Amino acid sequence: MPASVSIDTAINSVKPNLHTLPSETLQQIAVYLDDSHRPSLFAFGLASKICHGATIPSVFHHIRLKIGTCEALQRDIDTLVKSLARRESAGLIRGLSIKGHLQFPGKRKIEGYKSCSPDRHSLFMARGVEEILSDEEPCSQAPHVVYDEPVIKRSSKEDLAWLPVVGLVKSLPHLAKLVYDCRNQFPPSLLDALHAYQPQCKLYHLTFRFRTLLWGTPYPYEMALATSPCLYSVKVECSERDSQGDDDFNQEAVMELAAGLAPNLKEVVIVNLYPENSRRYDARPRDFWKGLPGFIAGQSVGSLTSLSLLGYVHRDPRRMLQEWAKHTEFTQMRHLTFGGGYECEHVGIDDDAIRWIVEDCPFPQLKVLHIRLDRQDYRADNPYFIINACTLFTSLEPLEQLSVSGPLEPKILDTILDRHGQTLTKLILRPMENEYSVELPRVRREIPMTFTKEHILQIHAQCPALEELAVSIKRTKSDALEAEIYKSFGRMARLRSLFLILDASNFSVARAPQDLEDNSIFVDPVDREPWRSWSSDKYIKKGHAQEMLMNCAVDEALARSIWKIICQHKAGQKLETLKLWTDGGGKFGDGVYQHIPKVIKNLSRSWLIERIARDHDDGDIVTVRELGQQAREAHDQQVKDGNKRLAEYEMRNREDDGDDVIEPEAVAEASDEVQVFRRVWPRKEGSKDWRNDWSSLPLQV
Repeated sequence: MPASVSIDTAINSVKPNLHTLPSETLQQIAVYLDDSHRPSLFAFGLASKICHGATIPSVFHHIRLKIGTCEALQRDIDTLVKSLARRESAGLIRGLSIKGHLQFPGKRKIEGYKSCSPDRHSLFMARGVEEILSDEEPCSQAPHVVYDEPVIKRSSKEDLAWLPVVGLVKSLPHLAKLVYDCRNQFPPSLLDALHAYQPQCKLYHLTFRFRTLLWGTPYPYEMALATSPCLYSVKVECSERDSQGDDDFNQEAVMELAAGLAPNLKEVVIVNLYPENSRRYDARPRDFWKGLPGFIAGQSVGSLTSLSLLGYVHRDPRRMLQEWAKHTEFTQMRHLTFGGGYECEHVGIDDDAIRWIVEDCPFPQLKVLHIRLDRQDYRADNPYFIINACTLFTSLEPLEQLSVSGPLEPKILDTILDRHGQTLTKLILRPMENEYSVELPRVRREIPMTFTKEHILQIHAQCPALEELAVSIKRTKSDALEAEIYKSFGRMARLRSLFLILDASNFSVARAPQDLEDNSIFVDPVDREPWRSWSSDKYIKKGHAQEMLMNCAVDEALARSIWKIICQHKAGQKLETLKLWTDGGGKFGDGVYQHIPKVIKNLSRSWLIERIARDHDDGDIVTVRELGQQAREAHDQQVKDGNKRLAEYEMRNREDDGDDVIEPEAVAEASDEVQVFRRVWPRKEGSKDWRNDWSSLPLQV
C-alpha cells in the first residue's frame, strides 16, 4: 500500500466526529450557536439525535411569547405546556419574555385628549427603521397621556385573561427572569404568582408607568407593583407634561423607587418624551411633586448598576443628573446612557453637565457608556466644545463598550482611542450635526465628520480587542477610495460584527458653498441648473441631486460586493454579520428635512448579511436580507396611488377633448424628482416604472 494512502487513512481514522464528543462539549457548541446565530442552533439540532439532545437546554433556556388575543394566548400556552411535558423540559427554562398587546374589544378608555396621530412606535415601524435600529428608542412627537385607562383590578376580566400565563409561571421550577413588554398593565394575578411561587425571579418591566400620581396617593396596586421585591429593571416613558396638559411625575417617582422603595431595583431606563400638544402648556409652571408614600428624602440612597436617560434631555441635563445622584450612588454604576433616540438626534449632554461629571461625579465602575454630544451652539459658536468633550472621555476609567453620537471631531476621536481603545470590545461612532437653522439665529457651517481610511486603520491599531463596530462611511459613488475603506475593516482580527451607516448626505452644498462655487465640477451646463425648475434654492444644482442619487442607490449586488471585499481581506476571525444602513439621502445641510423623498426612499435600501457556519468541507452559507423592505414597498404603493389620483384629476380637468389616457406612469415621469433620476438611469426597453430601471454603481475594486 502506498505511504500516502496509509497516511490519509490514519488521518481519517482520527478525524473529529460530533458523535464522539462529550455531551458537555456539544451543549457548549449549542450555547455558542444560540448566542451568535439562533437559526444555526436549530440546524445543528437536525444533524443527529445526539445533536438534537444537546440543543434542548439552549432551545428552552429562554422562552418568548407573542401576545395577541385571549384565544391565541391560551392556544400557545397549551402547545408550549405539551411540548415541555413531552421533553420533560420545564426545569430547563430560566427566562420568559412576554411581548405584545392582549386585546379586549370595547375596553373602556379614559375620556380626554383625542388625537388622530399614530403613536411613536407605529411611526418607527412605518419608516422601516425598527428593523435597522433595533436597539434605538423612537422619540418622535406623538400622543402621550399619563392617565389613559383605569388601573387594572384583581380578579377583573382583564386580570383573569392572564391565567394561562399565571399557570405557566407556577409550573417553572427554576424561572430566574421574566421580561414583560406588553402595552397592558402588569396583571395582579401574575404579580401574586411571582411572589408566591417564584420569589427569586427578577422582573424586567419594560412598560412600567404610574397612572395615578396626580391623585395625591397612587392607587394601592400600583404601589404594590412598584415596591415588589421581584422588580429588578424598569423602562418608563414620561414627560414633564402630557398631551392633555397634566403634569407627569413618573421620573421623580422612579427616582424614589431607586432610592430604596423598590428594594431590588438595579436597572432603570427613562424615555423622556416631548408629547404632541404639550407645548401649548409650557407657560404654566409645574405643580410641586409631593413624593411617594413612605419615601423620606435623604434617608437612603440606592445602588443602580444601569441608568439610561434617553430622548429629550435638553431642558437641564446637569440638574437631571444631579437629581438622580441624590437617589442612587453613581460610584456603583456600570452602565450609563445619556441622550439618544430616533428623531431627537440633536439633543444631548451639554458643557455644564460635562463639567459637573468631571469635577464632582466620578464613575469608577463604569464599563458601558452611550452618550450623545451637543455643541450647544444654537446662537453662537462654542469654542469649548472639543475641550470639554475630550476632558469627559479622559476623566473616565477605560471602558469596554462605548457609543458616541452627535458632533465629532478628529481630536475627540484621538482622545477616545487613546484612553479607551485597548479595552474596547464594542465601539459605535455616529457623527451628526444639527440639520436645521442654517442662517438664523447664526450662520451654521458645521459639517459631520467623515471617516477616512486612515481613521479606520487608527481604530484597528488602537482597539486590538474590538469585536463589534458601528461607524458611518461617506459614500463616494463606489469609487476606489470608498472601496479602500471597506478593505481596511478586514485588518481587524477579532471583528465579528460590523454595522456601516452608508452616508449619502452632502452638507457642503449649503454649508461650504465657497468650496463649490467653481461650476467646473459639473461639465454639463444642465447639471449647473437648480435641481427644481421652480426652485428658489441657491445651493442645490441638478448635478448635486444626481450625485446624491448615485450614492443613495444600494442594491443587493453592491451589498454583496461590500461583504466580499471585507471578507477577502479579513484577518483572524471571520466576519459573522454585516449590517448596511443607507441614510442621509436628500440632506444638503440647508435645513430641509429631505429633498427628492419619493425616489430616495426607493433607492436607499438597507441590508443584513449573515454568515451561517457549516462544516469546513461544505463551506459557509451567506444569507442576504433587505431590512425595512415592507415599509419601503408600502411607501412605493402610496406614491403610485398618489400618481393614479393625480392622473385621474388631470383627465377630468384637461382643457382639450383628446381621447389620450393619462397614465400614472406618465405623471411620475413628468415630476422633477424622476427627471433628475432619468439623467442617471435612462428608461430600460419595455419598462413602465422607473423603480425597475436602476442599479447601484459597481464597486471599483
